[in-house]
Amino acid sequence: MIECPVCKGKTHVEIDTHSDGYAENLQECGDCGAVWVRKGTKNLMVHGSTRQQAVNL
Repeated sequence: MIECPVCKGKTHVEIDTHSDGYAENLQECGDCGAVWVRKGTKNLMVHGSTRQQAVNL
């Protein structure tokens, strides 16, 4: 199972297949909106989370 490198979610990570293009191994997190590409054992971020995250004060 693939884990989101931003929010660590595992339930909504999918291959991103938007009609404006396709990149092999492009992953999108349905929980936080982060998009990344796997290259070998590394994650290369395309863009980070689109969801505001709570800040603990």
